[in-house]
Amino acid sequence: MSGSVGAVLLAAGQGRRLGHDKSMTAIAGQPVLAYGLRVLLNCPGIETVVVTVREELRKETEVWVKKNLEKEAPRVGVIAGGKERQDSVWAGLEALRGGVEWVVVHDAARVLTTTSLIERVIAQAETTGAAAAARKMTDTVRMADGDGKVEKLLDREGLWRMETPQVVRRRILQQGLERARTEGRVVTDCLAAAELAGCKGVLVEANEPNLKITVPADWELAEAWLGSANKEWR
Repeated sequence: MSGSVGAVLLAAGQGRRLGHDKSMTAIAGQPVLAYGLRVLLNCPGIETVVVTVREELRKETEVWVKKNLEKEAPRVGVIAGGKERQDSVWAGLEALRGGVEWVVVHDAARVLTTTSLIERVIAQAETTGAAAAARKMTDTVRMADGDGKVEKLLDREGLWRMETPQVVRRRILQQGLERARTEGRVVTDCLAAAELAGCKGVLVEANEPNLKITVPADWELAEAWLGSANKEWR
Protein backbone atom coordinates (compact mmCIF):
# COMPACT_ATOMS: atom_id res chain seq x y z
CA MET A 1 0.00 0.00 0.00
CA SER A 2 1.26 3.46 -0.87
CA GLY A 3 1.39 5.71 2.21
CA SER A 4 2.00 4.87 5.83
CA VAL A 5 -0.50 2.86 7.86
CA GLY A 6 -1.55 3.25 11.49
CA ALA A 7 -4.15 1.39 13.51
CA VAL A 8 -6.73 2.15 16.18
CA LEU A 9 -7.69 -0.74 18.46
CA LEU A 10 -11.06 -0.07 20.10
CA ALA A 11 -11.22 -1.41 23.66
CA ALA A 12 -13.22 1.25 25.50
CA GLY A 13 -16.57 -0.54 25.53
CA GLN A 14 -18.51 -0.98 28.75
CA GLY A 15 -19.18 -4.69 28.20
CA ARG A 16 -22.78 -4.32 29.43
CA ARG A 17 -24.15 -7.40 27.64
CA LEU A 18 -21.18 -9.44 28.78
CA GLY A 19 -21.60 -8.35 32.38
CA HIS A 20 -18.08 -6.95 32.89
CA ASP A 21 -15.36 -4.93 31.19
CA LYS A 22 -13.56 -7.19 28.76
CA SER A 23 -10.51 -5.31 27.51
CA MET A 24 -8.07 -6.24 30.31
CA THR A 25 -9.85 -9.39 31.49
CA ALA A 26 -7.82 -12.52 30.75
CA ILE A 27 -9.05 -15.02 28.19
CA ALA A 28 -6.92 -18.10 27.46
CA GLY A 29 -4.18 -16.56 29.61
CA GLN A 30 -3.97 -13.10 28.00
CA PRO A 31 -5.98 -9.86 28.29
CA VAL A 32 -8.64 -9.63 25.60
CA LEU A 33 -6.98 -6.64 23.95
CA ALA A 34 -3.64 -8.50 23.71
CA TYR A 35 -4.81 -10.60 20.77
CA GLY A 36 -5.88 -7.72 18.54
CA LEU A 37 -2.86 -5.68 19.56
CA ARG A 38 -0.38 -8.39 18.68
CA VAL A 39 -1.99 -9.24 15.35
CA LEU A 40 -1.92 -5.56 14.34
CA LEU A 41 1.72 -5.19 15.38
CA ASN A 42 2.58 -8.33 13.39
CA CYS A 43 0.87 -7.06 10.25
CA PRO A 44 3.40 -5.85 7.66
CA GLY A 45 3.02 -2.14 6.95
CA ILE A 46 1.31 -1.08 10.18
CA GLU A 47 3.73 1.31 11.86
CA THR A 48 1.90 2.28 15.02
CA VAL A 49 -1.17 1.25 17.03
CA VAL A 50 -3.28 3.44 19.30
CA VAL A 51 -5.37 1.55 21.85
CA THR A 52 -8.48 3.25 23.23
CA VAL A 53 -9.57 2.07 26.69
CA ARG A 54 -11.76 3.35 29.50
CA GLU A 55 -9.99 6.06 31.48
CA GLU A 56 -9.87 3.95 34.64
CA LEU A 57 -7.98 1.21 32.77
CA ARG A 58 -5.51 3.44 30.93
CA LYS A 59 -2.68 3.19 33.46
CA GLU A 60 -3.10 -0.57 33.87
CA THR A 61 -3.02 -1.00 30.11
CA GLU A 62 0.10 1.15 29.73
CA VAL A 63 1.88 -0.94 32.37
CA TRP A 64 0.88 -4.17 30.63
CA VAL A 65 2.11 -2.92 27.25
CA LYS A 66 5.51 -1.88 28.61
CA LYS A 67 5.95 -5.12 30.54
CA ASN A 68 4.76 -7.59 27.91
CA LEU A 69 5.54 -6.07 24.51
CA GLU A 70 9.09 -4.97 25.27
CA LYS A 71 10.69 -3.85 21.96
CA GLU A 72 7.28 -3.33 20.34
CA ALA A 73 6.00 -1.12 23.16
CA PRO A 74 7.25 2.17 21.59
CA ARG A 75 4.92 1.48 18.63
CA VAL A 76 1.88 1.46 20.93
CA GLY A 77 0.00 4.39 22.39
CA VAL A 78 -2.75 4.05 25.01
CA ILE A 79 -5.44 6.70 25.34
CA ALA A 80 -8.86 7.11 26.93
CA GLY A 81 -11.69 6.35 24.52
CA GLY A 82 -14.87 8.33 24.06
CA LYS A 83 -18.48 7.76 25.03
CA GLU A 84 -19.48 6.32 21.65
CA ARG A 85 -17.56 4.21 19.17
CA GLN A 86 -17.15 7.12 16.74
CA ASP A 87 -15.75 9.25 19.58
CA SER A 88 -13.09 6.64 20.28
CA VAL A 89 -12.20 6.42 16.58
CA TRP A 90 -11.88 10.21 16.49
CA ALA A 91 -9.63 10.21 19.55
CA GLY A 92 -7.52 7.48 17.98
CA LEU A 93 -7.12 9.47 14.78
CA GLU A 94 -5.94 12.50 16.71
CA ALA A 95 -3.41 10.37 18.61
CA LEU A 96 -1.87 8.89 15.44
CA ARG A 97 1.13 10.77 14.12
CA GLY A 98 0.51 13.25 11.34
CA GLY A 99 2.13 11.28 8.51
CA VAL A 100 -0.27 8.33 8.68
CA GLU A 101 -2.31 8.14 5.47
CA TRP A 102 -4.34 4.97 6.08
CA VAL A 103 -6.08 3.87 9.26
CA VAL A 104 -6.97 0.32 10.29
CA VAL A 105 -9.78 0.32 12.87
CA HIS A 106 -10.31 -2.93 14.75
CA ASP A 107 -12.47 -4.11 17.66
CA ALA A 108 -10.39 -5.62 20.47
CA ALA A 109 -13.32 -7.96 21.16
CA ARG A 110 -12.56 -9.81 17.90
CA VAL A 111 -9.78 -11.95 19.36
CA LEU A 112 -9.52 -14.44 16.49
CA THR A 113 -8.67 -12.02 13.68
CA THR A 114 -5.71 -12.98 11.51
CA THR A 115 -2.99 -10.92 9.83
CA SER A 116 -4.16 -12.44 6.55
CA LEU A 117 -7.61 -10.87 6.89
CA ILE A 118 -6.14 -7.50 7.85
CA GLU A 119 -3.82 -7.58 4.84
CA ARG A 120 -6.69 -8.42 2.48
CA VAL A 121 -8.79 -5.53 3.79
CA ILE A 122 -5.85 -3.12 3.52
CA ALA A 123 -5.25 -4.18 -0.09
CA GLN A 124 -8.89 -3.62 -1.06
CA ALA A 125 -9.07 -0.24 0.68
CA GLU A 126 -6.44 1.08 -1.69
CA THR A 127 -8.79 0.56 -4.64
CA THR A 128 -11.67 2.67 -3.32
CA GLY A 129 -10.45 4.54 -0.24
CA ALA A 130 -12.32 2.34 2.24
CA ALA A 131 -12.86 -1.37 2.91
CA ALA A 132 -14.12 -3.59 5.70
CA ALA A 133 -14.27 -7.22 6.66
CA ALA A 134 -17.82 -8.53 6.43
CA ARG A 135 -19.73 -11.78 6.16
CA LYS A 136 -22.56 -12.71 3.80
CA MET A 137 -25.87 -13.43 5.46
CA THR A 138 -26.62 -17.15 5.35
CA ASP A 139 -29.58 -17.31 7.75
CA THR A 140 -33.17 -16.46 6.97
CA VAL A 141 -33.80 -12.84 7.95
CA ARG A 142 -37.12 -11.51 9.22
CA MET A 143 -38.16 -8.03 10.37
CA ALA A 144 -40.13 -7.87 13.62
CA ASP A 145 -41.54 -5.18 15.88
CA GLY A 146 -40.36 -4.40 19.41
CA ASP A 147 -42.38 -7.29 20.84
CA GLY A 148 -40.92 -9.83 18.42
CA LYS A 149 -44.03 -10.00 16.23
CA VAL A 150 -42.98 -10.84 12.68
CA GLU A 151 -43.68 -8.10 10.16
CA LYS A 152 -42.08 -9.45 7.01
CA LEU A 153 -39.46 -11.72 5.51
CA LEU A 154 -36.39 -9.96 4.11
CA ASP A 155 -34.47 -11.07 1.06
CA ARG A 156 -30.98 -11.93 2.36
CA GLU A 157 -29.44 -11.68 -1.12
CA GLY A 158 -26.84 -8.92 -1.01
CA LEU A 159 -26.99 -8.57 2.80
CA TRP A 160 -23.74 -8.66 4.78
CA ARG A 161 -22.90 -8.49 8.48
CA MET A 162 -20.22 -5.90 9.17
CA GLU A 163 -17.06 -6.91 11.03
CA THR A 164 -13.62 -5.46 11.61
CA PRO A 165 -10.92 -4.69 10.61
CA GLN A 166 -12.08 -1.63 8.68
CA VAL A 167 -9.56 0.40 6.70
CA VAL A 168 -10.13 3.96 5.48
CA ARG A 169 -7.92 6.68 4.06
CA ARG A 170 -7.30 8.99 7.01
CA ARG A 171 -8.57 12.23 5.47
CA ILE A 172 -11.78 10.50 4.33
CA LEU A 173 -12.43 9.07 7.78
CA GLN A 174 -11.75 12.44 9.41
CA GLN A 175 -14.10 14.22 7.02
CA GLY A 176 -16.86 11.69 7.58
CA LEU A 177 -16.57 11.73 11.36
CA GLU A 178 -16.46 15.52 11.39
CA ARG A 179 -19.68 15.67 9.37
CA ALA A 180 -21.30 13.13 11.70
CA ARG A 181 -20.38 15.25 14.70
CA THR A 182 -21.59 18.45 13.08
CA GLU A 183 -24.91 16.93 12.03
CA GLY A 184 -25.41 14.95 15.25
CA ARG A 185 -25.36 11.60 13.46
CA VAL A 186 -24.38 8.26 14.96
CA VAL A 187 -22.21 6.08 12.70
CA THR A 188 -21.69 2.51 13.84
CA ASP A 189 -18.85 1.62 11.49
CA CYS A 190 -16.11 3.37 9.57
CA LEU A 191 -17.60 2.72 6.14
CA ALA A 192 -20.67 4.70 7.22
CA ALA A 193 -18.35 7.58 8.10
CA ALA A 194 -16.59 7.21 4.74
CA GLU A 195 -19.95 7.42 2.97
CA LEU A 196 -20.63 10.75 4.68
CA ALA A 197 -17.41 11.94 3.05
CA GLY A 198 -18.59 10.73 -0.36
CA CYS A 199 -16.60 7.49 -0.44
CA LYS A 200 -18.28 4.14 -1.14
CA GLY A 201 -16.22 1.35 0.34
CA VAL A 202 -15.86 -2.31 -0.58
CA LEU A 203 -16.59 -5.38 1.55
CA VAL A 204 -14.03 -8.15 1.99
CA GLU A 205 -15.49 -11.54 2.85
CA ALA A 206 -14.17 -12.96 6.11
CA ASN A 207 -13.95 -16.71 5.62
CA GLU A 208 -12.19 -17.51 8.89
CA PRO A 209 -13.47 -17.33 12.51
CA ASN A 210 -13.79 -13.67 13.47
CA LEU A 211 -16.46 -13.60 16.16
CA LYS A 212 -16.91 -10.62 18.43
CA ILE A 213 -17.10 -11.29 22.17
CA THR A 214 -20.39 -9.72 23.21
CA VAL A 215 -22.24 -12.15 25.49
CA PRO A 216 -20.97 -14.89 27.85
CA ALA A 217 -21.53 -17.62 25.23
CA ASP A 218 -19.18 -15.76 22.85
CA TRP A 219 -16.54 -15.68 25.57
CA GLU A 220 -16.75 -19.43 26.07
CA LEU A 221 -16.52 -20.12 22.34
CA ALA A 222 -13.58 -17.76 21.81
CA GLU A 223 -11.73 -19.22 24.77
CA ALA A 224 -12.21 -22.71 23.35
CA TRP A 225 -10.77 -21.60 20.00
CA LEU A 226 -7.83 -19.83 21.59
CA GLY A 227 -7.05 -22.72 23.88
CA SER A 228 -7.25 -25.41 21.21
CA ALA A 229 -4.25 -27.04 19.59
CA ASN A 230 -4.95 -25.37 16.26
CA LYS A 231 -3.61 -21.81 16.66
CA GLU A 232 -3.00 -20.87 13.03
CA TRP A 233 -5.17 -17.75 13.31
CA ARG A 234 -3.09 -16.26 16.14
